[in-house]
Amino acid sequence: MIRCHVVNLKLTLQYDGTDFSGFAAQPGKRTIRSELEKALLKLFKKPVKFFAASRTDAGVHALGQVISFNSKLKIQKAKLRYVLNNLLPEDIRVVKTEEAGGKFNARFSAKSKKYEYLIFNGGDIPVLLRKLAWQVKLPLKLSAMRRAAKYLIGKHDFTSFCAAGAREGSKVRTIYRIVLRKVKRYGITLLAIEIEGNGFLYRMVRNIVGTLLEVGTGRFEPDRVKEVLKVKDRRKAGRCAPSRGLYLMKVDH
Repeated sequence: MIRCHVVNLKLTLQYDGTDFSGFAAQPGKRTIRSELEKALLKLFKKPVKFFAASRTDAGVHALGQVISFNSKLKIQKAKLRYVLNNLLPEDIRVVKTEEAGGKFNARFSAKSKKYEYLIFNGGDIPVLLRKLAWQVKLPLKLSAMRRAAKYLIGKHDFTSFCAAGAREGSKVRTIYRIVLRKVKRYGITLLAIEIEGNGFLYRMVRNIVGTLLEVGTGRFEPDRVKEVLKVKDRRKAGRCAPSRGLYLMKVDH
């Protein structure tokens, strides 16, 4: 049955961020938002204003990005995913379409987000992984990294892990869990760092990963992470991990 009344649509997306300048629209640059806007314009014949759960940076990937918008659905909802995927470039896919409640907003209704960072710890990274994981050649001591990660769990001021250029406002966020584990991807063993929280500052996840890597290589002691949090100084934390290893896995609403 074709429906034409106004509905609030929730779309779950996946994308390979390698060839994008991030999610947010930027003049003259290829972004996730600009490609979505073009596809929605072709489908609905007018600009569609939508909200996104997260504004991922250049090179960051997503398996569970969420957008929402109100519109009159002039095609069967079951066919919406198929039609949009034919209009979108192959490095963006709509994996799920739902009709959400009237007050649902992908950005403002988000309760938690889960990111995963992939690290290849070895000397010769497989060619297909070079844009999907960060290669770290030095041996990593996972036990020390896990001890350091415990200091980040809970509600804290994460100024020390926020990059310059962030929006004004509170730097207090709550991290629910950080898990470090070995995973198999494409038949290769990788280190996955999973971080889940109620929200994240600009490049916060990548700065946390970079700091944990300093602990893993022995440059920082685990206890230093506690001190880094306390001083609220970005210069005291570790380097920013490259974007290619980061994935937005899931947004809970």
